Amino acid sequence: MPSIDLEILTYCSDVDPGRDQLQKIRGGMSNSVDMDRLIDLSVKEGLGGFLYKSLLKAGLLDTINPRHKQKLYNIYYLTVRQNLKLIHALNTILEPLNQKGIQVVLMQGMALLQQVYQDVGLRPMKDMDLWVLPKGYLGLIDSLLSLGFERDSLYPNTFRKGETVLDIHTHILGADRIKARDYLLKKGQEEIFNKTITVIVDGRETLSLGPQDQFLYLGLHALKHNFDRLIWLVDIKHLVAGWSDSDWEALLNRAKMLGQEHTICYIGHLLERIFDIEIPIVTPDRLIGRGLTFFEARILKRRINGISIPTWAQLIMISNGKSLPERFSFFVETLFPRPEVLRQVFANAPDLSVPQLYWRRVLQVMRFGRLS
Repeated sequence: MPSIDLEILTYCSDVDPGRDQLQKIRGGMSNSVDMDRLIDLSVKEGLGGFLYKSLLKAGLLDTINPRHKQKLYNIYYLTVRQNLKLIHALNTILEPLNQKGIQVVLMQGMALLQQVYQDVGLRPMKDMDLWVLPKGYLGLIDSLLSLGFERDSLYPNTFRKGETVLDIHTHILGADRIKARDYLLKKGQEEIFNKTITVIVDGRETLSLGPQDQFLYLGLHALKHNFDRLIWLVDIKHLVAGWSDSDWEALLNRAKMLGQEHTICYIGHLLERIFDIEIPIVTPDRLIGRGLTFFEARILKRRINGISIPTWAQLIMISNGKSLPERFSFFVETLFPRPEVLRQVFANAPDLSVPQLYWRRVLQVMRFGRLS
């Protein structure tokens, strides 16, 4: 069963909680709640801003210890500050890119600020993710360098300027780092790029994923990271909040085209069980004519109860539906990537030889298995 802290966070996960949700929040907070633990969990799950605004709307903020109230206030307004700095950086970047005709796609948090969230302090972002096709990569890098961004020596697609950090992707699923990730999609990434939509950021045009592709991308991203943060599911929850039956049908068709039917299953199951919301057209299980396997249900139950999903499990689930050779290649390269990627994993030991890198990786993988 989820802890009371996790239950309270799920009650606080609405952008604008209504009467019923506010009542649930008040009921949850009427228990003996360790506020330090609740606040720490909210930060870990990416829901600190949601907790602050929900307690404020529920009239509970003044009932907690002033120290806790100040801590939540700081979390929310530091998020506002960081996000505004990133939005300003994006505007600075878009002007020269638009002049050169270089198209970039906003990913994850920055895209969701444009499409889903009205409140800039709800969705925390440490950096900004931009996706560019390989043909536009060099032009984007030249523009960033001319604007004063500096390239990270260890992570060549990470750029910094003061507190602003940009992560550049030339493949939507990170096949520029782990080539076998390209097997996860039935179609090439150009198919997804061609279906992007135009969004306006302070008067400047850029691109974002269409709603159905956004769902699938966010689902794969969350699965790739073991569903470690609840905010990734909250993002999807709000993305689909106003969807009609035709939107869900379009998602099903898109998932079949890209070979991602299982992603609908996993995300739909988690949305229903964690947030107690009804998925249109009954359930994703019936949408694609299959239910979760016993193994899949047990793994997802861990996330529902707030327990981490083991890395080996997400590798099996994310590659579901692929051929045996594709899955084998994906497992091997993910666990034992090329040396330059391993140097990023073991950044605290830059002088290791290649054999030492792989031996350390073997020990790390064995430790993952024991912890699981």
